[in-house]
Amino acid sequence: MLRTKPQITHHGWHIEVMSEAEEFFFQCYHPNLTDFCNDGSAHSTFEAALTAARHFIDREVAIQALLEVVESWMRTGKISEDEYWNLTDFA
Repeated sequence: MLRTKPQITHHGWHIEVMSEAEEFFFQCYHPNLTDFCNDGSAHSTFEAALTAARHFIDREVAIQALLEVVESWMRTGKISEDEYWNLTDFA
């Protein structure tokens, strides 16, 4: 498996794109965590995998921001715990 060197960054996260056979995969590393995250998908080109990695990070950053806001609403009594869980159920 071939990996990109040096690593690419996006919003402070590190991105590695790997190739195996004729498919490309990404792994994203949050700046404060030791393990990687990915979406488990394969891509046909390096560029497609890199774009998918950036979209993955954008989504994770947006979710974290949303969680922080909604949690503050719950702590200050603006929403109930049930409303919190309804707003943060991303399934």
